[in-house]
Amino acid sequence: MAEIIKAKIDDIADIMKLINDCVNNMRANNIFQWDEDYPNEEVILEDIADGNLYVMKDENRFLGIITLNEEQDEEYKTVDWKSKSSDILVVHRLAVSPLGQGKGIGKSFMSFAEDLVRQKNYNSIRLDTYSGNPIALSFYKRLGYEKVGEVYFPGRELAFYCYEKIFGSN
Repeated sequence: MAEIIKAKIDDIADIMKLINDCVNNMRANNIFQWDEDYPNEEVILEDIADGNLYVMKDENRFLGIITLNEEQDEEYKTVDWKSKSSDILVVHRLAVSPLGQGKGIGKSFMSFAEDLVRQKNYNSIRLDTYSGNPIALSFYKRLGYEKVGEVYFPGRELAFYCYEKIFGSN
């Protein structure tokens, strides 16, 4: 399996192509989680500048991306999270190339995130995913993430389910 490394500014065109491929694939499967407005190049460039965006690529193509940081969306304040600690890692923008889906790439990214949690002695991982994305819902459940609430984001019809996995003591 290809290694997971921090994204560089030079990667932006390939990352945006990967995101566009994912958006088109989701639409083809009637999943309206992302669109032309999100995630956009500005968001991705900020992730790269902050050192929070990781990529996986083989010799010549990008297989996936993930953003990992401590930033929680404002909407997260309404969720009754299991961990009351502030030492948490948040997963944003996990995307796997349609050509690489079903090959363990998403699981590799989540294992990478869980290793980071252990290294930094974080207490939990939090994330949200679109309730209209059955593949993602089943993916996080299989990995042991527990649904703890739901939030709504502007411009999206359906709720986003919030998931958490505890690694330390509360």
